[in-house]
Amino acid sequence: MSKLKVLSNDDLSTISDAFGEILEQEVSKAISTKELEDLDLDIVLNYENGQLDVDVDVGVIFDELSEITQDQISKAIDEAYLRFDSYIDENFRV
Repeated sequence: MSKLKVLSNDDLSTISDAFGEILEQEVSKAISTKELEDLDLDIVLNYENGQLDVDVDVGVIFDELSEITQDQISKAIDEAYLRFDSYIDENFRV
């Protein structure tokens, strides 16, 4: 795998926005909007010494009749990370 390019603040902002969109898409695939009352994404990027670490906290409030499980949310997050890795490879590797 090639090396991550040096990232600017604009790059980090773009990366954060892109990951947020990817997460929303994957969660939307796993959860019907009818069952979702609120979705809160907290994305934290840490870029030091050429290494990019991305942590996410997904807060979900379900409709009271929802049968969504934590496992479904976890799978959606895992899928988002896979798509995000591909996004980084395509756009920020040299």
